[in-house]
Amino acid sequence: MTSSKPQWWSPWSAEASWQAQARKTAAALDTEAFLTWLDGAGVEAANLSYGEVWSRSAFVANWLLGDIGLALGDRAMLVYAPGPEFFVAFVACLRAGVLAVPNYPPDPAQLQRGLEKLDLVTTNCGAEVGLTDSIVNKLRVTTSIWHSWPGIRWYNTEGLGESDNDDDPSEAKSNRLHDLQDHSERIVAVSWLPQFHDLGLVAMLLGPWCAGYHMVSLSPLSFLADPLMWMRAMSKYRAQWTAAPDFAYQLCTKRAANADVSDIDLGCVVYLVGGSGQRCVPSTLREFAAYFAIHCNLPDDGGRGIFVPNYGLAEHVAPTCGEAEGIITSRRRPDLASCGSEFQIDLRIVDEETRCVAPDGTPGELWLSSGSVALGYWGKPELSSETFHARLEPDDGKVYLRTGDEAFIEDGRLFICGRIKDMIIIGGENYYSDDVEIAATEAMVDAVRSGCIAAFSVVGSDDDDEWLCIVLEVRDHAASDYGAGRFETRC
Repeated sequence: MTSSKPQWWSPWSAEASWQAQARKTAAALDTEAFLTWLDGAGVEAANLSYGEVWSRSAFVANWLLGDIGLALGDRAMLVYAPGPEFFVAFVACLRAGVLAVPNYPPDPAQLQRGLEKLDLVTTNCGAEVGLTDSIVNKLRVTTSIWHSWPGIRWYNTEGLGESDNDDDPSEAKSNRLHDLQDHSERIVAVSWLPQFHDLGLVAMLLGPWCAGYHMVSLSPLSFLADPLMWMRAMSKYRAQWTAAPDFAYQLCTKRAANADVSDIDLGCVVYLVGGSGQRCVPSTLREFAAYFAIHCNLPDDGGRGIFVPNYGLAEHVAPTCGEAEGIITSRRRPDLASCGSEFQIDLRIVDEETRCVAPDGTPGELWLSSGSVALGYWGKPELSSETFHARLEPDDGKVYLRTGDEAFIEDGRLFICGRIKDMIIIGGENYYSDDVEIAATEAMVDAVRSGCIAAFSVVGSDDDDEWLCIVLEVRDHAASDYGAGRFETRC
């Protein structure tokens, strides 16, 4: 495999806004498939073309501005079960100038707790309207007798705009441009990431829409129930790429060891994006690559080029940078994978106390400056000023985002150490929570559920010393071996 960057790596649109490019893509790909939704059995439950999404979102946008009476800048809660209806509503809000506030639907098993969180977000953003689908709306109606849902106007948008109504609230259809390049070889990608999560929304829906991809999606719940459904979808639809946190690749490797994978052919894969909000673990990615290269025809290039370890955060609209040359580890920290080198943003490693740029190889806080930095945190001006408008010493005239992540540059490549606020200090020594969690997981690899572990410190009741605490979820077969309770070790 070549180590050159894929064609979708660099920004290619000259448009100043998502809507401007999205409009062009919708016109050019009109009848082509954009979103194929798979149900819990991996069967196609819905297919939406570019034209259908654009037409329906125009109808819903006009409906929001007209029938519902929303105005530019108003907020709307989006509370949808995993499925295609969410994206139609989100695009409609963008086109209407309404601020969409995506939320997880409350879990019926913990409904009261979920509703309290939902009410907190609703109050915080000042939304007066809630948009939802038939599944969540039925839950709301049937449980409202015993539980209090946010006191806003709720509307079920499922199926709205499925007629031929195609009035564009921002411009006439005749003015749309048909100037995209050749679409004979469209990129296909598969995703199970939550649609209302920053990465699932930006990297797996909004970005692919503008680029003209065909997205095949399934619910996170479907993935957790059968992780190999993800790989089977990659095989069936001949997908070139996907993205997920490391634990997802680890889960697939474990599940495949005791399953029939003869029907999975991953010879179509070009790139697998790792990290996705979590630190990349080279050993996890290499184990996945080794197993699926042998058993499922995953392109075998020695474990370097097939993976794209990446780094991103919501404050920078998710994706920030990625290492297109595969798994490249640090000389000083072989357990860390490079997250990129040819940066398309201003990136600095900064000493927290002096706010001066740190020398190469020296860990410090990662600061970013680019057009993708968000405006700030809603309703928190002081925190926004400190986080989104930081300046270096000496001042270079630029405003930076403080990511809160500690990192270092080695040979021009970025390596992420961990979250500064999650740093554990025991006996005067600093420990990254990620390091502790990874070590504990590897020590009990057959017992710990992937991704279900958290390490932190607490102050003892009898003294001021800090204690290391590790909370983890064990697999059913290991419950009797470890039991349930507390195991104490003094550090």
